[in-house]
Amino acid sequence: MTAKNPLEKDFIEKLLGEVRFSPAKKEIEDEYLSHIEDKVRSLIIEEQMTRKEALTLTMEEMGDPQEIGKALNDVHNPLLGWMLLLTKGLLIIFGAFALYLLISFSTELLFHSTRDIGIEDDLVVAEIPLDQEIQMDAVTYYFDRAVIQDNGSAFILIEALSYTRRPRIRGFLFRSVHDDLGNHYYDLTIPYRSRVFRQDLVLRLSDIDEEAEVLILEYDRYNQAFEIILPLPERSAPNE
Repeated sequence: MTAKNPLEKDFIEKLLGEVRFSPAKKEIEDEYLSHIEDKVRSLIIEEQMTRKEALTLTMEEMGDPQEIGKALNDVHNPLLGWMLLLTKGLLIIFGAFALYLLISFSTELLFHSTRDIGIEDDLVVAEIPLDQEIQMDAVTYYFDRAVIQDNGSAFILIEALSYTRRPRIRGFLFRSVHDDLGNHYYDLTIPYRSRVFRQDLVLRLSDIDEEAEVLILEYDRYNQAFEIILPLPERSAPNE
């Protein structure tokens, strides 16, 4: 609501001039303009006054706007007002974050599924712990373990965690994956399970030379460099 008459405008300007808490001014203005309008209409109907007469009498009865403003300023203390707004803001942020977590966990419980990553238990010849952690920007990569199969396949299980956002990793390419015999292997890390703040990844390698004793995984991208050495167990020949 906006003051249209000069008498109303002058009254509201003087009143609000004494109120230091700016966020409260609009509410105060609307409240007093509504009160003035109600009083004017009442006088027009009950006392048969013209609108000009009713408005003049109403403004006289309202009192000193500066004194009213000072009293309202005491009620709407700036320090307490800003603390209240800050508290409301924090409650809204906390509530939104709690709702996000609730929806995320509920979605995981209702729709959680794990992609088949191809590990065949009867072919596993070794599980080798890696226990290596790499930090890349806001994401922490934890290289958990390697699963070696008798058919020349290897699966390296990785956890990607980020507490500032849900990791969205489409792939993770090493600069080079090779063995001690000089053979190079194609690698692509893909996500197979998503959780709140976390994705589980698997790096799959195939056709590893049965004579190889060590796999070397080298990463050197985006000013990040590290190396993982993976000892290979003895495997039986494919025709055995």
